[in-house]
Amino acid sequence: MRILPRVITLTAILLTMSCGSGQQEPPQARPGTDQVTYLTAFGAFGREAYVYVALEKGYFREAGISVTVQPGQGSGKNLAALAGGRAHFAPIDFTYTLISAAGGKTAGVTTVAAIHQQTLAAIMSLSGSGISKPEDLEGKTFGDAPGSVITAMFPTYAKLTGVDPAKVKMVSLEPAQLGANLASGQVDAIGQYVVGRPTVQNAAKGKEVTVLPFGDVITDLYGLGLSTTSALVAQKPDLVKRFTGALLKGLAYAADNPREAAELLVKHHPTQNVDAAAAELTLMAPYVRASGSGTPIGAMDRERVARAISVLREAGAFTNDVAPESVVSFDVTPKS
Repeated sequence: MRILPRVITLTAILLTMSCGSGQQEPPQARPGTDQVTYLTAFGAFGREAYVYVALEKGYFREAGISVTVQPGQGSGKNLAALAGGRAHFAPIDFTYTLISAAGGKTAGVTTVAAIHQQTLAAIMSLSGSGISKPEDLEGKTFGDAPGSVITAMFPTYAKLTGVDPAKVKMVSLEPAQLGANLASGQVDAIGQYVVGRPTVQNAAKGKEVTVLPFGDVITDLYGLGLSTTSALVAQKPDLVKRFTGALLKGLAYAADNPREAAELLVKHHPTQNVDAAAAELTLMAPYVRASGSGTPIGAMDRERVARAISVLREAGAFTNDVAPESVVSFDVTPKS
């Protein structure tokens, strides 16, 4: 699948993009500057601040790229936007990518870097819920967003932790309702990324939050992966490398300077809270750098991808085989 029709340039695509809330228009580009559209993973939460760091610090400009940032709507919609030519780069949960690839739904889309070296997927509950370990989920109510990758991963997590998923009542809730329903006791647990803990704790008015990270059990899974189209990698590998390098430079800076990164996010999205955004970035930092491993930011390893595929297959997440090269363009990813 090609991202660009023959007669449409990158600039033309930008001109036809919708001007929805939160869109960041690039400055006037110099002649020869590549124009790129980037979708955040989801909305404008603190965890997305690194792209605004790259904008404000001039990393994209130094790489010869003018970037329009638009709020993403989750892995499924981001994947569809890439495949449909409505964006050039977007973070997509790598587990979602693997499950979608097994179902034949990722044709023309590829991963070019790891934003997180480990999955951020988790289950959260509040003190007093009786949930302190995976086995405690049986007999409880678990709320999650429709189409969430956490829901998709839950059967694998359950199998690996000895939980009978049939004994867990699943409730579909909109993302904005998750924290409030947990705080009110309408559900006993919710699906959430580990960086969302400050938001959940705020909704629960400071009540203690118990976090059960999926990464403690499924250790080979990457978190978000920076994705683009196979066509762009084939036609403009240098652009892909330049964009990836600039974005990862912003990611590294945000991990090291969460407060400043949060302030740059709020500069673009004034309704966001600096303290909450900084707290998210602080929680995210160990996942970006894979503490103690020495792995460079953004790097992806073929053997690790193969192990993740094997674990998901054995746990029943999918039955088809998936070749690592079909989901990751290792030629352009940062090297381990």
